[in-house]
Amino acid sequence: MASLMRENHPLTLKVMRLSRPALTETQLLLAADTGSPVLAQALREAAQRQPTQSGQILSDSHQPAAAQQPLETFALTEALALPRSFGAMFLGETFTAQVCVCNEGALAVRDVSFKAAVQTATQQLPLAETGGVQLAGGQPLNLQVSHEIKELGSHVLACSITYLSAQGERRVLQRSFRFQAANPLVVKTKVNHLARDVLLEVQVHNATPVPMALERLRFDPAAAFVAEDLCSLADTAPLWGSRAGFVLPGDVRQYLYRLRPQLAPEGSAPAGSASEGSALGRLDILWRGPFGSVGRLQTSQLQRKPPGTPLIEVERAWVVGDRVSVETPFAARLRLRNASDQPMAVAATVHPHRHPLVIPCGPARYVLGELLPGEARELDVEFLPLAPGVQRLGAMTISDTTSGYARELDHTLDVLVEN
Repeated sequence: MASLMRENHPLTLKVMRLSRPALTETQLLLAADTGSPVLAQALREAAQRQPTQSGQILSDSHQPAAAQQPLETFALTEALALPRSFGAMFLGETFTAQVCVCNEGALAVRDVSFKAAVQTATQQLPLAETGGVQLAGGQPLNLQVSHEIKELGSHVLACSITYLSAQGERRVLQRSFRFQAANPLVVKTKVNHLARDVLLEVQVHNATPVPMALERLRFDPAAAFVAEDLCSLADTAPLWGSRAGFVLPGDVRQYLYRLRPQLAPEGSAPAGSASEGSALGRLDILWRGPFGSVGRLQTSQLQRKPPGTPLIEVERAWVVGDRVSVETPFAARLRLRNASDQPMAVAATVHPHRHPLVIPCGPARYVLGELLPGEARELDVEFLPLAPGVQRLGAMTISDTTSGYARELDHTLDVLVEN
């Protein structure tokens, strides 16, 4: 509660933030700390006979002998305490305050008008405004103001009261209250490109000093994508009911989404939507704090650096067969697609020395022939593995012999080579 001095004004202004209460704590005088066994026994008996707020008598007769902390030494009481200051406020919460304008003089005050506004670093937002009223001696005027916090940093609650004194003089009473809005959640993202799809990793870090329960965490993709929540594959329980929904101070939760290009009705991707667009979507997060306080945060549009669009795409690469063994030739199959708007004469040249543990054992150059725009064709390349383990293979150059366009591939596939 913020209370201000009257300074020669018959009116006083008091502002109290309305927030969830907290359990009060007491400083206990433990019997073991007195040093006197006679006094310790007297204190213990008095504590057992003292009724609590609910009317029950605390007794440790039901406590086991090995109990280290009996009930009468518990620091939290049954009473709730109202906040003594504005306290910590976070982005996404709603700031609500009770305003009391009271005439503490003996004479009536006429034409009392009240205005309240919140000032941030970028804007000023009006919250409440009342017309002229008359307040008799000792009569209060109670109001409530609320504001959803959408900006970080310093906020100022500015209150202004104008009135006519008993002598008919127009007077103004102005007060301001400053508070800070902090970021409750730190959201970090990482973008990985998988052929034409996008894998979006999201990390949510609880930056508040209290635990929170994530009631909802939803990703709304941009118009160019369709999102698939890969977290639901590992945990089919809803976020609110699962253990992952409760986040302690400093804890981090990770989520994974797969974004697929939005397809047109005829089955082709809209021109320039997924390959050229940098907007991925937004995160909509709803959480609850202590005593069920609600907060909501919606991130700005998540951006990515759009990858360079290759004219010849490797849609898929896989091993032909079930297993790969050391010193046994096998074939890797690649599906190449003409992603340009012109016909292309596609050829592939394999580089044998970039990955010496899996060397090509077939031709060094493969000619696929002419590919029309959007057409795809498969290519089989033979390799010989020389060592067990997970090995990289498929360093090659794919080119268009007509236009001279060439694309270098460091590798196209990772395989598990068995003994």
